[in-house]
Amino acid sequence: MNVYYLPTRLATNEIPDPLLTATRWSIMRARAHRAFWRFRLTMIEVMAVIRRGGPGSTLQDHIWFSDAEDLPVAPRRTQGPARVLDFEAARRRRALAANA
Repeated sequence: MNVYYLPTRLATNEIPDPLLTATRWSIMRARAHRAFWRFRLTMIEVMAVIRRGGPGSTLQDHIWFSDAEDLPVAPRRTQGPARVLDFEAARRRRALAANA
């Protein structure tokens, strides 16, 4: 069985404690802190654009809008030794070369 206790009623002569609120100084300090970081991040982005020499690539230069023949092609893998050794096929080739 659960027992629940309800809070007692305040007497009419008791005044409840006021709720704690932030002071004007702490609100101003928090706003200044947020404004500083916004300004700092904005300046970092502006300096990156200036260093890069202008705006980045536009959508017109994007690969999605280019022609099919202009798309970059993956480089072909150089022909080298086989990664999987097939001894049975090698034996057959060797036998054919020996018979010829």
